[in-house]
Amino acid sequence: MKSLYLYFLFVAGVIVAVSAVKYLSVEGEPKIEVTPASYDFGEVPYVEVRKVFTVRNAGNAPLEIKAVSTSCGCTRAYMNKTLIAPGEEAELLVTFDPNLMEVEVLGEVYREVYILTNDPNTPEVVIPLTAVVVKEEEK
Repeated sequence: MKSLYLYFLFVAGVIVAVSAVKYLSVEGEPKIEVTPASYDFGEVPYVEVRKVFTVRNAGNAPLEIKAVSTSCGCTRAYMNKTLIAPGEEAELLVTFDPNLMEVEVLGEVYREVYILTNDPNTPEVVIPLTAVVVKEEEK
């Protein structure tokens, strides 16, 4: 009987130890989601256009926005938060202004927005942007 009691005590101890190790080893991770994942501004005359993106933390740890940048000075991006709690959202405002390009360009353009984060699976998000720059009278 005593050995049966010791056996159950040992099994219970192992179960508690395994559960504790599992619980302690599961650290939360942030997970970035951007909606929409890309955007087409369509036909754009030589004026500034804007688009607001939703940046969501679908993880279970705080999401840190370390940096936001763009591929061209004609494109700008601004986050309204740099720390997003699990389940929360932030806004990313992106502007595209053909007047800020170094040379006058007509036709298709491709730009990108880069978001650097602490998401271990997606440390950098790239948001593709497209537009067709037209003369004012063509719009």
